[in-house]
Amino acid sequence: MTGSRSLLSVMWIPTILVLGLILLPVVVVVAIGFSTSSTYAFPPPGLSLRWFWSFLENHTFTDALFRVSLPLAFASATGATLLGTLAAIGIARTEFAGKRFLELLFVTPVVFPQILLGVGLFLFYAQLGLNPGLPALCIGHIVIGTPYVLRTVGAALAGIDMRLEEAARNLGAPPALAFVRVTLPLLRSSIISGAVFAFIVSFSDINLALFLAAADSATLPLQILAQMQFASDPTIAAASTLQVLVVGLLVLLAQGLSKRVGT
Repeated sequence: MTGSRSLLSVMWIPTILVLGLILLPVVVVVAIGFSTSSTYAFPPPGLSLRWFWSFLENHTFTDALFRVSLPLAFASATGATLLGTLAAIGIARTEFAGKRFLELLFVTPVVFPQILLGVGLFLFYAQLGLNPGLPALCIGHIVIGTPYVLRTVGAALAGIDMRLEEAARNLGAPPALAFVRVTLPLLRSSIISGAVFAFIVSFSDINLALFLAAADSATLPLQILAQMQFASDPTIAAASTLQVLVVGLLVLLAQGLSKRVGT
């Protein structure tokens, strides 16, 4: 028993090291955002909300957040949730030749380098005569967000007992009504989780934005990158901290919903 406890304590060491490597950059950025220093000083000499006020007073940042990134993330998450849910239902409920290959194609935007995906979409839009801007960027974010919804909803569909819906049909409910009344409520948490992940993907994206955003549609990550090239005050760290906060809260929400699905 003592040997097992010793082994477990040793196994915690690499876990803590990996966790530290993951969180250390985030801790540094957040600390600089709350710093009283006018430079990227770490550890900070003191704590202050000065740079967050500076962020709110900077119309370039606030426009990028409230007029571009958040509306864009909501719109693309909505589109990705609709398409991903419908695709997951279609794949789960039907059998056809090439089904596995189709599932693989849906995952391609996740494993494909997004820089190359951005180049490909830019060239494709050029052929269609669609200029860079919010519509072009929204379509691109729907493309990269749909696989997350598809996987999340598809996994939930695999765990649902089809006999529940069949029982509703046997009691006289039409197929569509049986699905809406029986299956859809069981998928609600998974659909919301997929939507959250699609929102995070859009809100955090910079690769597609580099190619598909216009001058009046720069997202917050793109604006942070641009400001880093010309400025060095911690307002950039404050902007990054707000982005980390939004993404962190959404990840916790998705994790909580996943636990609900598991139970």
